[in-house]
Amino acid sequence: MDPDKLKKRIYAFYFAGTINLFLGLYVLLYGGGVEPATRNIMLLFFFGFTALDFWFPSHLKKKFIEQQNQLIEKLKAEGKWPPPEATQVEASTEKPKA
Repeated sequence: MDPDKLKKRIYAFYFAGTINLFLGLYVLLYGGGVEPATRNIMLLFFFGFTALDFWFPSHLKKKFIEQQNQLIEKLKAEGKWPPPEATQVEASTEKPKA
């Protein structure tokens, strides 16, 4: 997974978690006009998804780091680590001797 896509996905989960939190608080504070059973189901729904939306980004980060480490280990086993592009960049940034 691309790190930029991962970051966008994580921000989306945090945004959705914040929305669910505010909706759950709204139902908790101003939801007295509905039946208690319906109110409890709504609270469980909103606060449950809030917890899920704030837990899932940490899970995604752990999976991404694990995936990157597996890729590096695979490349090391094949003898392709460090990438040739990295060594070429280091060589090209050195100043030529005059």
